[in-house]
Amino acid sequence: MRSVFRLLLPPVLALLLMTADSCSGSADPSGILPETADTEAEEREIPEIRLAEDGSTEFRLVYDVDVPDALRGLYFSIRDAFHEHLGAELLPYDDYQKELSFEIIADSSRRELCRELADGLGEGEYEIKAFPREDGGASVVLACRGEAARIAAVERFIDECVVNRGGVVPGDLDLKGKCGMNDLIVTSSIPQLRDPCVLVEDGVYYAYGTGWHCWKNDSGSLSGAFRDLGLCVEVPADADTNFWAPEVHRYQGKYYMFTTYKSRRTGHRGCSIFCSDGPEGPFREITDGHATPKNWDSIDGTFYVDEDGQPWMIFVHEWTSTEDGVGRMAAAKLSEDLTGFVSEPIELFRADDPSWARGNVTDGCWMYRCSTGELLMLWSNWDSAGYCVGIARSDNGRVDGKWTQDKALLYSKAMTGDYDGGHGMLFTDTDGRMYLSIHAPNNATDARMEVPIFIPVKERDGTLVWDVR
Repeated sequence: MRSVFRLLLPPVLALLLMTADSCSGSADPSGILPETADTEAEEREIPEIRLAEDGSTEFRLVYDVDVPDALRGLYFSIRDAFHEHLGAELLPYDDYQKELSFEIIADSSRRELCRELADGLGEGEYEIKAFPREDGGASVVLACRGEAARIAAVERFIDECVVNRGGVVPGDLDLKGKCGMNDLIVTSSIPQLRDPCVLVEDGVYYAYGTGWHCWKNDSGSLSGAFRDLGLCVEVPADADTNFWAPEVHRYQGKYYMFTTYKSRRTGHRGCSIFCSDGPEGPFREITDGHATPKNWDSIDGTFYVDEDGQPWMIFVHEWTSTEDGVGRMAAAKLSEDLTGFVSEPIELFRADDPSWARGNVTDGCWMYRCSTGELLMLWSNWDSAGYCVGIARSDNGRVDGKWTQDKALLYSKAMTGDYDGGHGMLFTDTDGRMYLSIHAPNNATDARMEVPIFIPVKERDGTLVWDVR
């Protein structure tokens, strides 16, 4: 039987719908308890806002309807959190014009309550405040000044009001904080590097990227200095150009590099596997040239071992060699010694599958298994703001499952207001904190080269979100 929820406020009100506020200049519900009132009003107890499993509910999430997909996905994470933690089912979207008594107003410029709250904030500040109404309804407002503050406000609301308090919002809720991009993002000392992959071994950070150099940071701090150790690969005679996107994985006591180069013989880019006894190399090719099909352009191979112990290469079937010019993500099983494929490649998904996609590329795949058993893949394409990082997931937790695309992006310029960026991977620092590594921007500007940046992330409800502490 489908569970439904009721917002308990004296008097009891029905509530649970999700919609965007698409009406410019729409007025806030009347009857907000004034901040200054007569003695009787000041002594009135402000009721808490509570969700409970005993009836139907009406619920509205208000946000600016014309925001980029990346921000819409951020706001939708509030909806997803209510569903995951409270089992809350939402009323149909086509009820959006219905007058409702309870709202979460997520940084909406069209709502006076939100505008007024935001006007009192400084750059990088946010505030989450409840406004109970005399008619028994309520508005909970998330206001912010700055992109990092927006992310912090959403994450704090979910953590404190949904996860920790089980959907109970105190009537006098007023949470304040400050968060800037410099508080979150670690920019490495590496002056220029695309497709950065970080390996942490014995307290030392190693970074690899396009060009096949190894960078080493033994300061003990992620923000410490990286020094260039130079070329760490014995370049095969067949390797012409495009020494792209090396990833280094420790496996069965050795270090394996999954990387791309263009073949002199075939004229195609492909993915090969190299091996070394140590993280600094030299890495020597162990596959017979490209492991990927010789008549494909294939790039950005990554390594994954499934729950049965079977090693896989996940890789890009590049748009430059598909019939319709749309990139695919592909996968094939590897031999135990990683010297070649033992199965034919299978197609996992297309670049144009996501609703947010504005390009035809399937770059930078990286696999991650959640504690819930969900199998995720980070990958890059373009959204409306530029190069970005999306999340795909397998329906059965296996590589050969049906892959769907999350609406929420893990990184987009629309989230930061700074630079686009992508080709993501994950690593855990020496203090046990997980980071997303990308290069940003995707193309050098007069002000900045493509540099590695590291963003703290965490697992929540079978997905990955920014770790805003």
